[in-house]
Amino acid sequence: MGFCMIKTYLIFALCLMGFASRLHAEQDLAKLVMQLTHENQSLKSQLGQSHARIDELEQQLKQSVTHSEITPDPKNAAPVSVSIASQSAVSRHQAVNAPVTEGDFKGSFKVPDSNTSIGLGGFVKIDSLFSSVGMGRDKFGNQRLEVSEIPVGPVPAADNDQISFHAKESRFWFRSFTPSQWGDFNSYLELDFLGDPAAYTYTPRLRHAYGSLGHFLAGLTWSTFLNSQALADTLDNNNSAGTLLALRQPQLRWTQPFSIYSSPMEWLLALEAPKTRVWDVTRNAMTTVSSSHFPDVVARVNLNPDWGNISLAVMVRQLQSMPTALTMEKTQWSNAISLAGKINTVGPDNLRFMLGYGDALGRYDTNNFFADAIANATGEFDSLTSYSGMLAYQHWWNQSWRSSLVYGIAYADQPDTVQTANQQAQSLHANLLWSPMSRTTIGLEYIYANRELVNNQNGELQRLQLSTRFNF
Repeated sequence: MGFCMIKTYLIFALCLMGFASRLHAEQDLAKLVMQLTHENQSLKSQLGQSHARIDELEQQLKQSVTHSEITPDPKNAAPVSVSIASQSAVSRHQAVNAPVTEGDFKGSFKVPDSNTSIGLGGFVKIDSLFSSVGMGRDKFGNQRLEVSEIPVGPVPAADNDQISFHAKESRFWFRSFTPSQWGDFNSYLELDFLGDPAAYTYTPRLRHAYGSLGHFLAGLTWSTFLNSQALADTLDNNNSAGTLLALRQPQLRWTQPFSIYSSPMEWLLALEAPKTRVWDVTRNAMTTVSSSHFPDVVARVNLNPDWGNISLAVMVRQLQSMPTALTMEKTQWSNAISLAGKINTVGPDNLRFMLGYGDALGRYDTNNFFADAIANATGEFDSLTSYSGMLAYQHWWNQSWRSSLVYGIAYADQPDTVQTANQQAQSLHANLLWSPMSRTTIGLEYIYANRELVNNQNGELQRLQLSTRFNF
């Protein structure tokens, strides 16, 4: 029995010792957790102080750079250079990491750290032309409709049935836009490759190069006399006979919006580069006089309702010539008027038209077809009155397919003394264009054109043009 009591006490003592050991272990663990929590809070505090110090140092660096740029110390040039270099490094870092955002016009993007939007674009166009008659070696008429180059009278056999392929109408353009307190600033530059008539020569040609600030424009672009919205949708680059020449020339222009009875309108006033085309009777040919005492003055009013666009333009020009047999300069003031527009009809269909008249219409009409005035050896110098008209209807078969039918005519009151000068031109365009996506157009166009001289000689051209255009 005594042994049993001793055994019981020993078991009880061992249990007490185990409980005490467990209690001490839990207390040690609790102390360790409290110590780690305290150290974590201390590290957070130190990290916050470090961030604050870094921000303070960066602010001091920026202030130092700004102060160095505004008030440089000539006695301490080296630190200024270091500060500028530091700022440049910061700027480069910010520029690299700045996000690229969408610009203010379609297809543009914002220049990082600025409010300027820039855009690049253009298209690649391949033209295949199958013509009933050729224009001769290295002529633009083999690449687009040049009514003035259509052969008249007997046509040499070598000029029959010509095929041409070229990509000269392909274009590239650059545009920028920046809002400012003076109004929106725009710049635009565009090139194509129609700078040389040679068949396989791709010489860049400047199409547009202008800038505008608010209502003021200066540079090379469409003549103010032309309403470009009224141009027909043709595959041919030169459009129709009777269409005002798609003339681009250096100019200074002011555009002023206004409204009448809530209808949006605008008037335009421009001074444009002068040039006179003169038919010299003694040479039986047309010459160009690029010098003048006054610029061409053009005024235009645009009406821009919801149903389309209509414009009325008036032009005043001083024509100038130096007859071959005389040393006395000849000048004459002339004027012309143009009515043009685009009228929406059914759905997306539209009607486009141009009408022109005047004794200053000459070189503004069908390309290189009429002179502005006639000069002879006796000193007579008279302006030439001409008329032009174009009518086009565009029909959309669906969202991808469209067609245009275009007729144009141009006529001049030529005197009998210029037997080989152009009297009249007519043309007809009919096409079918397919745009499977917004950046692609594939089309087929039939062209008929007729040229008639004062002596009643005439010639005609029939052409089938297949074009593929990819925008980028």
